[in-house]
This record gives sequence, C-alpha cells and structure tokens, in this order.
Amino acid sequence: MKKSLLALVLGSALALTACDQAQKTAEKAQAAATEKAAEVKETAVQKAEEIKQVVADKAEEVKTATVEKATEVKDATAAKVEETKAVVADKAEEVKQAADAMADKATEKTSEMMNKVGEKVDAVKEAVESK
Repeated sequence: MKKSLLALVLGSALALTACDQAQKTAEKAQAAATEKAAEVKETAVQKAEEIKQVVADKAEEVKTATVEKATEVKDATAAKVEETKAVVADKAEEVKQAADAMADKATEKTSEMMNKVGEKVDAVKEAVESK
C-alpha cells in the first residue's frame, strides 16, 4: 500500500507539474503572440506613415508641376496676345494707309473732273458768245 500511495502521490505530482508546465507554455505562447501582434501593429503603423509621406510628397510634386504648367500656359497666352496685338496694329496701319491712298486718289480724280467740267463750261461759254 505504501508503494501504491507513493505511486499515487508521485503520479499526482507529475500530473500537477505537467498541467503547470502546460499552463506556463500557454502563457509563454500568449506572450509571444501578443509581442508579435505588437510588432506587426508597429510595422503596419510605420508602413502607413511611409505611404502617407510618399503620397504627400507626390501630391506636392503634382501641385508644383501644375503651377509651373499653368504659369507656362499663362506666359504663352500673354505672348500670343501681344503678338496678335502687334499683327492687328500692323494691319490697321496698312488699312489706314490704303484708305489714305484711296482718299488721295479720289481727291485727285475730283480735281481732274472739276478741271474738265471747268474746261467744258469755258468751251460752252465761248460757243455761246461766238454765236
């Protein structure tokens, strides 16, 4: 009976030790899982920050490029407007000169016609006086 009792006590001690050891292993596994989860979370936060920074940098690049392009378009438009103004001014000057030339020709023609009319009037007067 002593042996049975001893075997029972020893068996119980081993069972308790095994349960205790299993609980410690479970606690270690839980601690390791918690630590790993914290690492994963920290890595995810770092990656999110990196992505956020990359997106912000890219947005700034796009904004700068857009402003530069808008400035280029504005400058090109202003240059084109100035060029158009110069062409219009040149054409207006040409039209004015052509109008002046036409007015001079009209004045000249009017003078010629007046001279011819004057000559005809003189001829008619002479013809009337000679009759």
